[in-house]
Amino acid sequence: MLFLIGLKLNIIRMNNPKDKIIQVYDDLFDFNYRTDIYDYVKSSFFKIGWVDTDTPDTVKHEFIHSAYSKEDVDKLGFFEKLKKTPVMNHIENLEHKHTKVNLSTPSDSNFIHFHPEKLVVLYYVNLNWGNGWHGETLFYDEWGRDIIFASSYTPGRIIVFDASIPHTIRPQSIIGPKFRFTLSSFFDYPNKNLNNEN
Repeated sequence: MLFLIGLKLNIIRMNNPKDKIIQVYDDLFDFNYRTDIYDYVKSSFFKIGWVDTDTPDTVKHEFIHSAYSKEDVDKLGFFEKLKKTPVMNHIENLEHKHTKVNLSTPSDSNFIHFHPEKLVVLYYVNLNWGNGWHGETLFYDEWGRDIIFASSYTPGRIIVFDASIPHTIRPQSIIGPKFRFTLSSFFDYPNKNLNNEN
């Protein structure tokens, strides 16, 4: 089963070998802090080399990203701010592995992928986003065929999700901003247990 829980959202269930979660949070940070994050991200050091999958037909599509050190994350104060939010309930006992900023452009080709045994805290960095700009995060069924949930690119939104759920992004349209930023923090979780099951 997949549990989709969040502000103004309903639970969606599907046939799946284990329970998985996608939880959406809006308006956890005020505009001042969101602006601080945006300013920090846009001045980050970016490089080419992040790939969605390493299959021969997709590995040639490399993406622009910035790998954050522990010092970068601490300077940003992201986890410190999360301590005051319900997101902390998901990550307080998990080991933080790494944080990356993904920079996508309208011409990117993105592929369905997953991250086994990981929990992701995904943050939408851009301060403004308009109708028709696209850039949604798409979540698929366990076979990677049908979309089970699409999250609009909503500035300031945080999505906490079991990264073993196949997912991808829809690139922004050419009428939107040149750059779409997301901040992704990856956590290992023990025994693949996200929902406090025995």
